[in-house]
Amino acid sequence: MAETLSRHGVRVREVIPMSSIRKVIAERMTTSLREMAQVTLMREEVVEALVKVREELKDKIESETGVRLTYTPIFVKVAAEALKRHPVVNSVLEDDQIKILDEVNVGFAVATERGLIVPVVKNVDKKDFKTVVREVNTLITKTREGKLTFQDIEGGTFTITNLGMYGIDGFTPIINPPQVAILGIGRIVNKPVAVENRVEIKPTCVFSLTHDHRIIDGHVGAQFLDTFVKILTDEQELKKLLV
Repeated sequence: MAETLSRHGVRVREVIPMSSIRKVIAERMTTSLREMAQVTLMREEVVEALVKVREELKDKIESETGVRLTYTPIFVKVAAEALKRHPVVNSVLEDDQIKILDEVNVGFAVATERGLIVPVVKNVDKKDFKTVVREVNTLITKTREGKLTFQDIEGGTFTITNLGMYGIDGFTPIINPPQVAILGIGRIVNKPVAVENRVEIKPTCVFSLTHDHRIIDGHVGAQFLDTFVKILTDEQELKKLLV
């Protein structure tokens, strides 16, 4: 059998055809970078309140929903609240018009053997937290089993992508068009931080907001990220949103 060479003359060990979903992802990401003025803002924060609240709620949530509480539904619910307070981040650009959307539909990226899939929780702002927990769990299960419907992945207005489970701290996520922003979340890791002139070990996390600068100015993106982080790091406000 004749050996296969790449176009630049290097021997090829294996040829893997691009799946249809991989081709769609590639096309959408290329279009996104080509057509948008993308800027990424990064912020590292102590997330002690987030870790504490999840620990306090996990048994109650599991007993009432039958679902183990992960951080994903918390991020989804907090993002929806931040989008309500900064509605331009929940918009699209169509026909030279910025259209503020009336629905807050938060997608979250799930890695599968077939590629990255983004199921969507619809109208998150209008649902109680336990409902969001159930829907996130159902969508993850359907994604991994290859049972998602078109309705499960359509209509997203904002996306969250979490690479923390792979040991990633910060990164520059690419916007999922026609959305105008996406939030990247890194790992939660204990680090030494300065607290009132002394050093303490605290859980920290890096949050990376990529936004389309044509629609969202830097200070608006910073305000949205600030709101998201302040909710996550305020124990009382976080409990109020989740209970």
